[in-house]
Amino acid sequence: MNIKIHRGLDQIGGCITEIWTDTSRVFIDFGQNLPGIGEPSTPEEDEAMVEGIFANNKKEHVAVFYTHGHEDHVGLFTYIPDGVAQYMSEGTNSLLSIKYGVLYKGALSIVMDLLKVEGFDKEYNDAMVQFVDADNKCKHLRCVDTWQRTPPNKVPEPIVVGDIKVTPFFNCHSIYDSHMFLIEADGKRIWHTGDYREHGYMGKGLFPTLRKYATDIDVLITEGTMLKREDKCIHEREVSRKMASVMQAFKYVFVLASATDIERLAAIKEAAKKAEKPLCIWSVFMKETMKFFTERESKQSRGLFSFDPLFYSDRLYGKLKRRGFAMVVGTSQMDRVKELIGKLPQEETLLIYSSWDGYYKIPEQVEANSKYKDFRDMFHNVVDIHTSGHADKATIKKVIETVKPKEVICIHKEADAEI
Repeated sequence: MNIKIHRGLDQIGGCITEIWTDTSRVFIDFGQNLPGIGEPSTPEEDEAMVEGIFANNKKEHVAVFYTHGHEDHVGLFTYIPDGVAQYMSEGTNSLLSIKYGVLYKGALSIVMDLLKVEGFDKEYNDAMVQFVDADNKCKHLRCVDTWQRTPPNKVPEPIVVGDIKVTPFFNCHSIYDSHMFLIEADGKRIWHTGDYREHGYMGKGLFPTLRKYATDIDVLITEGTMLKREDKCIHEREVSRKMASVMQAFKYVFVLASATDIERLAAIKEAAKKAEKPLCIWSVFMKETMKFFTERESKQSRGLFSFDPLFYSDRLYGKLKRRGFAMVVGTSQMDRVKELIGKLPQEETLLIYSSWDGYYKIPEQVEANSKYKDFRDMFHNVVDIHTSGHADKATIKKVIETVKPKEVICIHKEADAEI
């Protein structure tokens, strides 16, 4: 087997890994560059890059596998040439279908409204671009092959691409239904971790899985997002405990968090319950993901991943102003949140910022996307309560010591980061 890291050795995200034999080739992830990381590119440049990769090293059998649904791992999937099989977990496919479906409906609604108004050409054109893009992604997702997550007491089944076998194993990351892979061919074994961590609610299976299946590994390809950071990641239970503590000190609490991170949403839900505050949301996307998570995971998690939030509307304002609330929001609700907090007593209102602090601290990140900083700046009272979706340095070291590979390749890392 041969390995080529097309992108990811010297940057976080935008990952593309190629593995091939004489007759077959597989790719792990085709991700977009994260904002503020790597060279900015247009959709046309992204498509040309993907076409160039597939034009070289042609093989009889070829397929693409995706570790999870973050855009820096799956964002280029619409550019994969026709006839090339693409695989992702069924949970990832469903989650992305919800995401792009909501974007499609939202963009369509904007387009229809602007058709009734004159003088909004730019807004109309922007909405049309979003509408076409979301529609295109929904259509492509219907053509992607999927696998079901393997129950804990069963052995995962490999997917065969020519003379290469790829076996997916569930892992814990800051998005629903992430996986790592065992790739086998030519008597060699490669373990690709994708993005992973141990400190989430679902992270307890990481090392049992590695000890059982990641044996006799020739090459370990591991992510290294946290290699340059000395901080130790806290568990999601500790995130929840800290949130509950500050929620009890303020009447009106907003929490900035991702709608696709089932574990963070559970931590927020449990904190609101302990603080005796009604859990509210203000996003159709979050409403749909919470419904999806509840249907899929409520029973198996004994209710941890069961969600029944209030969907905020003006008719609830009076009731919630009297009682208080914990509201999970995203940056896309900035204008509505700004209007609401203008009606609330400043001294009783808090933002729990539960995202990576680099989004508002690092100038390059702020320049690429200022929404996180702008959102944070709307509040007088702010506290950061977060833990990474990635393995910390100690966990990466433990993974390497557990797998004992002949060789280690570290991707999804900064250029000067070292193992």
